[in-house]
Amino acid sequence: MFDIDPKAAESVARSPFTAGLFGALVLSFRGGAESSWKERSVTTLSGCLMAGFLSPAAAEYFSLHTPAMQSGMAFFVGLFGLNLMSAVLRWIKTANLSDYIPWGKK
Repeated sequence: MFDIDPKAAESVARSPFTAGLFGALVLSFRGGAESSWKERSVTTLSGCLMAGFLSPAAAEYFSLHTPAMQSGMAFFVGLFGLNLMSAVLRWIKTANLSDYIPWGKK
């Protein structure tokens, strides 16, 4: 019926997008009953994309060369990446940025 290529299946399993998807799924179900399915799906997709694009750079920075360590990095980026971005955006909204830029008002 369907022939699954083992090399293709392994490349999908080792993809940072796949590991990030599972990390983001864990986070989306933690949201509780007050989260709508739209919020959960956007959270899951965002975590998957963050892990897919940010974890290879983070793995290279931290010298993680084995596929297992790279997949673990992608899982944690998918899991915690959205919380980190939420904290950064909250800081930007509450910070007085003119204190940090040299051409700001004194």
